[in-house]
Amino acid sequence: MPKKPTPEDLRHILSLRTEPCISLFLALPRHGPDLAKAPVRFRALVRKAESLLGERYDARRVEALLAPLAGLAGATDVFTPGPESLAVFRADGLFETYRLWPAPPEGVVVADSFHVKPLIRCLQDRHRYLVLALGSRRATLWEGSERGLVPRPVPGLPRSAEEAAPAEGGGRAGGPRSGGRASGPGHGKGPGEGDAGRREELLRFFRAVDSALGDTLGDDAPIVVAGAAPLLPLFREACSHAARHGEGVEGAVDDLGPEELHARTLRAARRALDARDASLAEDFRRQLDRGLAADILTRVAEAAVGGRVRRLLVADGRRLFGRVDRTTGEVTLHAGQTGPQDDDVLDDLAEIVLERGGEVLVLDPERIPGEAAAVATFRW
Repeated sequence: MPKKPTPEDLRHILSLRTEPCISLFLALPRHGPDLAKAPVRFRALVRKAESLLGERYDARRVEALLAPLAGLAGATDVFTPGPESLAVFRADGLFETYRLWPAPPEGVVVADSFHVKPLIRCLQDRHRYLVLALGSRRATLWEGSERGLVPRPVPGLPRSAEEAAPAEGGGRAGGPRSGGRASGPGHGKGPGEGDAGRREELLRFFRAVDSALGDTLGDDAPIVVAGAAPLLPLFREACSHAARHGEGVEGAVDDLGPEELHARTLRAARRALDARDASLAEDFRRQLDRGLAADILTRVAEAAVGGRVRRLLVADGRRLFGRVDRTTGEVTLHAGQTGPQDDDVLDDLAEIVLERGGEVLVLDPERIPGEAAAVATFRW
């Protein structure tokens, strides 16, 4: 059964140097006739791989390479509803299947290395964001994407102001204080004018939330903070990390399910994701003014093989077939794949940069400065 890829899977695939390498990508819709026809489309891609392999390799070797793929076409647990895509990687000594999101363009590439841009984009997860929901009774963290929200467990995250409050004997209370009604963070309300005790209770609660989130917010995912309007400024006052700058979405969240919370916060999340990618373009332009960047493919390739590339931005879905000389950086482009000796030049550049310790980000084409196929910033 296809699995979700890991960084270790990418390292293993990049380390393989046994050609030919077959990379196959098949879209899997949620339902409908296209999903029913997925095995037929898969067999068509296998036949295309067979045609490309036949230009260079004998029939016996081609049959041996494609035998696992032919068997896959009849498997019942492979062509299940998407929206992910099926990715298959095959070479001598390697046969792996994955589910990838975002789904790459459907097709097959046969070359001397695997086509890994879709794998890189899946692992970098740049469509992912976080939602911190500050309700009157609890605080919860969610991971989000265009597809919806899923809970993100956070060790030590207090569920309420009462849980964050010191007990009479020290430490935290295990529940509401005796002799009174559990107040929670205001049932969507902040402290009223002159209510210093209420304000301190909320600040203590938000500091405890902030402390628990410290390690969780160490990645690159932007965060959206959702809660009643009076609570948001108090949370920012108590917060010491990235959530302080997260976009706020006002409105009580106590009675919202995951679908409603997703719908309410998605627009803000999209803005946050767009701003993060825009900052990459701004950094590129600053470095270009300093002579430490390039948007010309030949210059990018020369810098890549020389180990000078700090960050490579590659357009998702674009393929430029040809060859990159891994010693000189010389680039030869063709109108399309002319045989298994050709590869996607952009994919090769991504591999080269990763091998030399650089960073590779696969972005939507409109996010690449100047609508280039690839741009790079340099170490020196």
